[in-house]
Amino acid sequence: MVGGLAARLELSYEHLEDLQLALESVLDSEGFVDGDEVTVQLEVTPESIVMGIGPIDPEMVRDDLERRAGADITLSRLLSTLVEDVSIEAGETGPRLRLEKRVPLTRPEPREPV
Repeated sequence: MVGGLAARLELSYEHLEDLQLALESVLDSEGFVDGDEVTVQLEVTPESIVMGIGPIDPEMVRDDLERRAGADITLSRLLSTLVEDVSIEAGETGPRLRLEKRVPLTRPEPREPV
């Protein structure tokens, strides 16, 4: 899904990798997702791509996001290298993790008919 969007928006390979790794990291983190189903929503603005992942267990995620000390690679440390903004917000199905990747997006110019 992320790859298809990235191709249409002509994102660089690095930006695509960052978004995919951020999503995989959240989904692989045990206890973060609350329930059997996960919703991933993508919002595209001229300056960024915002990914909402949920529903999540806000306490589990908040604990990991706030844990910064030590040599462990926490979700917080990983996400801070991949996206510019991480927060917890209300979603349609419950709390969700909001990840924002700031990328100046250029959309292809419409082609003139030949």
